[in-house]
Amino acid sequence: MNCPDCQTKLPEAAKFCSECGSNLKSSKCTKCDEPLKPDARFCHNCGQSVKTATAQSLAAGQSTEVKQNWLNSFGTFLFIPVFAGIIVLLFWVNKEPEPLEASNGTGQEQSAPDMAMMGQVHKTLERLKKNLDSNLNDVVSMDSLAIMYTIAGSYEKALTYYEMHLEIEPDNKDLKIALGLTYNNLQRSEDAVTIIQEVLVEEPANAFALHYLAEIQTSLHNHEEAEKFWQKIIAAYPNTEMAKVAEQRIHETMHDEENN
Repeated sequence: MNCPDCQTKLPEAAKFCSECGSNLKSSKCTKCDEPLKPDARFCHNCGQSVKTATAQSLAAGQSTEVKQNWLNSFGTFLFIPVFAGIIVLLFWVNKEPEPLEASNGTGQEQSAPDMAMMGQVHKTLERLKKNLDSNLNDVVSMDSLAIMYTIAGSYEKALTYYEMHLEIEPDNKDLKIALGLTYNNLQRSEDAVTIIQEVLVEEPANAFALHYLAEIQTSLHNHEEAEKFWQKIIAAYPNTEMAKVAEQRIHETMHDEENN
């Protein structure tokens, strides 16, 4: 089969495109049950936002797993997880190689696929940058580059592409949250809180905004402020997985305070 985005020929069992990272797994709209195109942002049948549906599904307590690690739970923008290991390999240049066990093969056998993966990453980065040079409004390439650099820990580069996208879509709530998390990773906590607060001004019960603001305040040891956001989640989404996570985080932060 071919990737619907870049037309690269892929194995029939492929879940992601090895060239552009597109998700090939079919999914359905949570509102009208119509099949969605890979990486679709809206349902072509009813107009439901795919990202909004994801947040609603989480808040409704469906089977979507809520991970305790707040960075890992930020799934709305990490839509190319196939690159995670590859990017770490590409940028992890200072790590000393671990001893190889006999059963793992020789160093030459190990390095060949590693080099191939690194080359693939370089090709993808360059292709996305060329796409952006050809079309300065290509927000898909902007997001893809931002995500790849975020996974790599190159937050300054990721910030550049998120800010470019925000200039085009200044009211994009998901983008503001992504930008806020990037600010926080750059130790710009005040900027992070400010931009995520903008989401709550427009949507006071936005589950992800409340969640990440609580976590940012927790990281700053502002536990009382963090608890206010956790309590808002519990009040807005009672008896859901997200509420359970909030209750657990309140318990954990209180326990941490008692031990300090």
